[in-house]
Amino acid sequence: MKISAKTIDEIFNTVVIEDVISEFVALKKTGANYKGLSPFNEEKTPSFVVSPAKEIWKDFSSGKGGNVISFLMEHEQYTYPDALLFLAKKYNINVEYVELDAKAQEKENERQATVLVLNFSKDFFKNTLQSKKNKALMYLEGRGFLKSTIELFEIGYCDRLDNKLALEAKKNGYNLKYLHATKIINENESTRFSDRVIFPIHNLNGDVVGFGARVLNDHGKSPKYLNSDSSELYQKSKILYGLHLAKKEIKKLDLCYIVEGYTDVMSLSQFGIKNVVSSCGTAITKDQLRLIHRFTDNICILFDSDDAGVNATLKAIDMSLKEGLRPKILQLPTGEDPSSFLQKENIETINNYIKINKQDFIEFKYALLQGGDDEEMIKLAKEIVSSISLISDTISQSFYIKKASKILDISQEHLVQALDFQVGLRAKMPPKKTLKKEVNKESNTVLSREFLQKNHREEMHLARLLINYGTTKTLLINSSNITLAGFIIMELEKDSRDINTTFTVPIFNDILNAIKEKIKSGEGFSKDDFLNHENLKFREISALLIGDSHFLSNWEDKDIIVVQEEDILAKVTKESILRFKLKRVQEILKALLLQLKEGEHNNESIIKQFSQLSQVEKKIQKKLGRMA
Repeated sequence: MKISAKTIDEIFNTVVIEDVISEFVALKKTGANYKGLSPFNEEKTPSFVVSPAKEIWKDFSSGKGGNVISFLMEHEQYTYPDALLFLAKKYNINVEYVELDAKAQEKENERQATVLVLNFSKDFFKNTLQSKKNKALMYLEGRGFLKSTIELFEIGYCDRLDNKLALEAKKNGYNLKYLHATKIINENESTRFSDRVIFPIHNLNGDVVGFGARVLNDHGKSPKYLNSDSSELYQKSKILYGLHLAKKEIKKLDLCYIVEGYTDVMSLSQFGIKNVVSSCGTAITKDQLRLIHRFTDNICILFDSDDAGVNATLKAIDMSLKEGLRPKILQLPTGEDPSSFLQKENIETINNYIKINKQDFIEFKYALLQGGDDEEMIKLAKEIVSSISLISDTISQSFYIKKASKILDISQEHLVQALDFQVGLRAKMPPKKTLKKEVNKESNTVLSREFLQKNHREEMHLARLLINYGTTKTLLINSSNITLAGFIIMELEKDSRDINTTFTVPIFNDILNAIKEKIKSGEGFSKDDFLNHENLKFREISALLIGDSHFLSNWEDKDIIVVQEEDILAKVTKESILRFKLKRVQEILKALLLQLKEGEHNNESIIKQFSQLSQVEKKIQKKLGRMA
């Protein structure tokens, strides 16, 4: 289901760019344009410009820019459809969808009706809490929560008048079947969350999708917490409590704290730590980590210090490393949770504690078994190496290997050998030593789509373009004779002096060189040439790339309606080249930073090189920003 072209046109014809952006940035009119402080960088002199005439914005401090949609996608981390829906809601535009049969339309109507009734329920519970002094309010105040915090998180109360919600819903014209469907009320119309504090759970856009409810009369007969049942709107594994409030601060500070419970989020937020979320009472999941990854690479895990909290932390560490995040761990004193700890200490003490006690995963794991016997320390070393093997970035791997070597007093060489073995096992291939012996055997295939997507995504995209569309004549530059393959080769060779533009996957380099030879000799080529190649590895990798149906998924996911495939192909090719170059530049920058930290090199020369490459990085990001 997609938003119709008619609706998209209406949105773009209606929207006033300065009106939208002023909701997020304080703008001041200067001549024909508007100016404000960058929402992406800290600055004192305004460099953020909005042009109503051109219907574009430009942030000169970060190099970012685009139209109103790209602003919402960049600033709010909306998807393309989410940005359109935000604008449609703002300007009261009726959203039409295409490719909807009667059944699909009914499903969409029911989804919208469910959202409405959930938001009504939230308001009902909130009003119940605030209508009079009750034990729920006393409980919250007893936990140290201010009125402003309670209102910010829209906390509510469901009293013992079990059928009151159903009665009010009927009175206001809501169909009770949606309350039944969400399991908020039972068959007899009594409320499921009777005599509980209600914590509304919002999705990323701020719509209520479910509830968490804490019992007040805790005599051990009822579960401490009740949560909404899973539904199309609410899937616990894909929702983070508080993210709709925290996302801006997470992006701004480039850090996200992850805690266990609802009240932990509220406590940290009230304390001034706004970049905090909770996993809704479940162990952190892959989908939740990917959600955080949209806003930052850095997380700090702040779970309870009991055994359950430690075990959850250990699992979260490996999952976050696998997802490309950089985890830190903050352990509180024994017996404390974030809420209790914050109530006992002042701001200065808390900030100092966080600064001193933040650990990376190596320090955390070592601290758990410090002083253990030889067997335990060997087990620890293996666990640390196993965690390092989950990191896809080789520079980061090298950094942590060096750190582990110092902490564990084990040579880097031995740790690297163990790492190679772990990586080999995880990729379902033999260790590197064995691999060297087998690499020339045509029957040995070690690459998978999953492995390439995780470790060599940019190269994979370019190789896919070369094989699938290499001979396609495009409008990429002012020449009607150049092919897509010719353009890619030209662009890679253009910057080869400054950065290494060769592929790190040997088979991709082999394919690129084969195509170069074809072009040089004036021979044509097609997919079939690779699919039927005498080299088995050529055949296998070509089948893998040609068979991947997700080539244009990045654009389809955004519901971008295009008229000609050529237009998509041109844009995707340019973007893929830029992303490949950006990765290469960032790898070099990381290596240079590591050299500076080690202090064993000519710092002046490194700083100069770092500065030059930083400018290159900025230019590439600027170009990518214009394509958003």
